Amino acid sequence: MDSYVSKNGEITSKDALIAEIESLLNTIPASSHTHLSFAVMNVLSCEDLESIRDSLLQKCDNVIARNADWLKGLSSD
Repeated sequence: MDSYVSKNGEITSKDALIAEIESLLNTIPASSHTHLSFAVMNVLSCEDLESIRDSLLQKCDNVIARNADWLKGLSSD
């Protein structure tokens, strides 16, 4: 397993990035579970995989923030 140091100094690998991307995709409500092909995803560079992961993390954070505002609106002060 080759190590990769991300732009944030995180030590990871292609396999770990691919697994994290798959996990993030499965947090998005869908009619079926997402399964990524490691053979296909392995063609991408670590930088590309990191970019995909970071984009998914940003989208998840945006969804959480929207839902948090909605939930706070339901609380009685």
